[in-house]
Amino acid sequence: MTLGQKIRSARIERGMTQKELVGDHITRNMLSRIENDSAMPSMRTLEYIAARLDLPAGYFMADSRWSDGTSPDGLDDMRLAYRQGRWTTCIELLEHSEAGTTDEGYLLLARASLAEARENLEAGRFEPARQYADLADYYNRQGMYYSAEIDAEMSLILAECALELDRGEFEENAAEFERAVKAISFSGRYALARAEYLLSTGEAELAVKALSSPELPFEGGEARYRYLLGAAKLELGDAEGARPLLEAARAADPDDRYAARILQTLETCCTRLGDYKAAYEYAALRLR
Repeated sequence: MTLGQKIRSARIERGMTQKELVGDHITRNMLSRIENDSAMPSMRTLEYIAARLDLPAGYFMADSRWSDGTSPDGLDDMRLAYRQGRWTTCIELLEHSEAGTTDEGYLLLARASLAEARENLEAGRFEPARQYADLADYYNRQGMYYSAEIDAEMSLILAECALELDRGEFEENAAEFERAVKAISFSGRYALARAEYLLSTGEAELAVKALSSPELPFEGGEARYRYLLGAAKLELGDAEGARPLLEAARAADPDDRYAARILQTLETCCTRLGDYKAAYEYAALRLR
């Protein structure tokens, strides 16, 4: 049996519907394509399916065409189809080749599916646009080249399709779009850099204004954000308001570039507040 036939047979043997098997991992439509051998699952998806069926992944891999994740020969035709804008050809070639289960293969599949979704949307073909956007989402998450840019446009296409097909899905897709856009935006990092520059030039009030950006704080930038806001408040004479911010910055696991600065600023802050014991402890930690 083919890989798809093995999965379908095992699912039916266990009395499971496609919806029950996929759970929240992939869409039912994607499983249908896998069972019909029109799409190749990633190793991650195959392991998920195997676990749901209480079977070892090796059971499905035996005698099935599969890639170990390295980049084999055979991508030239797919790259050419992609460069020429033949999106469906690119997808079909990849889905019927071992090359489609490599990291570059998944990236090409995601980009070609997104391009096909975009063309269908522009032509007013909303159901195919939604299906290709779902494919782009699936393939974008399989390899190592996940792209927040693909994620963002895919979510936007799904939101636009929802306006024509099912408005109840709009809010969810819009929220996914906003999340993805935030992930690829550098506005938050720029706001932190500008605030740090302004603080270094004595413009504490302008630094506080820069730190009011709606992009702040962002994941991974919490420690720097709180440190800069605390340092700006300290510069403006608000030691009481600065201390909890600086302590929160220290608790947010700052990187090496800011850890010593936070301790030094906390030492200064506690000294101004007359808490000399805490100031000494922060000084000792910094020196150590």
